[in-house]
Amino acid sequence: MSTPATCPVTPEALNGYIQDAAKAAGYSQGFGVKGCDLKQPFWWAGYCRQSLDAQGLNNRLPEYLLSLAKMAKAQGAIVPLEYVLYDHVSGEHLDRPAMQFLRHDLVDHGKVLGIFFADLRCLSREPAPQQVFERECEIRGIKLIFGDAPSGMDTASQFVRSALTYSNKLTRLATHNNARAGNIGRVLKGLVPACKAPYGYRYRRDAEITSAGKILIKKAWWEIDNLDENSEIIEHSPAWVVQAIFRWTGRENRTTHWVAKTLNEIGIPKPGGGVWRPNTVCGLLGNRCYTGQHFYNAASMVPNPARPLGDVTGKVRRTILRPKPKEEWIEFSVPQIITQDLWQSAMDTVAKRGRGRGKQGKAIQALLRGRIFCPVCSLPMVVRRDGRDHKVFYHCTRRYRAWDEKNACSNRKFIPGSWDESVWDIVYALLWDDVWLEQQVEVERSNHQASTKLIDSELRKINIMRSKIAKVQVGYEEGVYDAVEAKNRIKGCQAGILVAEKEIQKLSSQNNGDCVLGSVESLKRQLEELRHINLESASFEDKFNIIRLLNVRVFPSEDLKTMRIKVGLDTHQYGEDGTQNACGKVLYAPPRIPIRKTVSLNYFTAISHYPEYNNPSNVSVGIRSQPIDI
Repeated sequence: MSTPATCPVTPEALNGYIQDAAKAAGYSQGFGVKGCDLKQPFWWAGYCRQSLDAQGLNNRLPEYLLSLAKMAKAQGAIVPLEYVLYDHVSGEHLDRPAMQFLRHDLVDHGKVLGIFFADLRCLSREPAPQQVFERECEIRGIKLIFGDAPSGMDTASQFVRSALTYSNKLTRLATHNNARAGNIGRVLKGLVPACKAPYGYRYRRDAEITSAGKILIKKAWWEIDNLDENSEIIEHSPAWVVQAIFRWTGRENRTTHWVAKTLNEIGIPKPGGGVWRPNTVCGLLGNRCYTGQHFYNAASMVPNPARPLGDVTGKVRRTILRPKPKEEWIEFSVPQIITQDLWQSAMDTVAKRGRGRGKQGKAIQALLRGRIFCPVCSLPMVVRRDGRDHKVFYHCTRRYRAWDEKNACSNRKFIPGSWDESVWDIVYALLWDDVWLEQQVEVERSNHQASTKLIDSELRKINIMRSKIAKVQVGYEEGVYDAVEAKNRIKGCQAGILVAEKEIQKLSSQNNGDCVLGSVESLKRQLEELRHINLESASFEDKFNIIRLLNVRVFPSEDLKTMRIKVGLDTHQYGEDGTQNACGKVLYAPPRIPIRKTVSLNYFTAISHYPEYNNPSNVSVGIRSQPIDI
């Protein structure tokens, strides 16, 4: 059985094929000519394509070049050696090196009179790219000559070529479907699919060549790679690596970074060669076949619909692994390397690592997680940690989505983790400010009184509307209004009542009864109790809980020279009567404020932190009308 080619034809070998083809066609003076003045616009180009897999089974490159030489001789055209082009990639798109040179250099700049194609499939096996390329050549007046299809640019010739390309596409799809159906049939007969076995297994088969020259597979199976004479897994073999990865992850709770680093230190190459990376380890952990149960036709790679389409003739990358419906899965058994419980334990460990945990499996200590917002798109920023220096920083959640035109964010700046200490410095000072909380109580009292007046006003509107409805009903009974007019008047009054009731509900949710002051007083007492805690040596958990209690939110400026801090007191969690309300304050400060240094705030400024700060008499409060730039 032939094996596919693993490398393209070298330039030296290609030049040899070209010269041999020119001699065989008797046209050495006009095909593959060397030393041509390429600045002249009267040359022709020749193009052929065959994938490496197809070359491994049946190398048609010399025959393609011979066809090009004969076509050039028949037309009396001269094809320079530099314009004999060859690609060895798929024909499903035009994103190929030689084709890109042909389109964007020769065709776009009008450097050739025409192009020879040995086969219509050399141009494309998809109708859309073929039609786009033909339209480009038609606009620029460049002739196209095909070796197996009509070459005119009239409607009939274009239709025939499109029909041939559609038939080629249907043939390709039928080949893929037949291959899939054949593998399904093999699985149903108790064999394994004809595909490469996963890492840790080896594909084995018992086959013979029939009289017709075809391969008849009697039996096919996977075996563990690698076992000794006692059927034990050999140390440092692929199967041993699989067991070690699942043991380290599922039982010892190691991270994928630690696993990749350990395997690289041992000197074991990853599947296919190279060094291990965390993504490689994650991909291996997600493979259920190591439990002895595997599925064929369970998933397929599909394009990402969120990515911009771009050039329709280019390669559409399939980057998403999408599961198929379970009724299409075909189950088969393979030798077991690990237990189902160990596989599930490893998957649970990986899932936990992905929920706000760092590379080393520890939660990143970030006070502003979910509380600092991008100055451009206003979305919460995500926290990351540098793996080398172990520094914490924040960046916009859309930073790495520049390709997404609809949801892209222009903010490319990183915010250092030192902002956590700056914000804590402000919170630390705020906990000692009695004046602020007293002011908020007074504000809430005023807001409550104003809300009560608005609710009373809406209730009066509802009573007026209801009295109008009663009068309309009496007028209808006495014949003052007909049925249509009475219905419209009542409908208008009911709409007014509905609006008033919604407004009352909105005001009630903001005001929530007469318990606001008690709720704020309760929170005030809790904040005063925090002063008795040694805030100088508070743990990260204590700081995080206090910031959550104050509902701190940070809004940096675009130049990162200032930040706006919102502090809202969630009284609904701490009110004695279960009321729900909030009071808040907006603070301004430069972001790079070291602990125990001067903090400049709007409404709350010039607060100095010293070791003797536990004494409230050492707090000096001033007023500043604008945020400070540094």
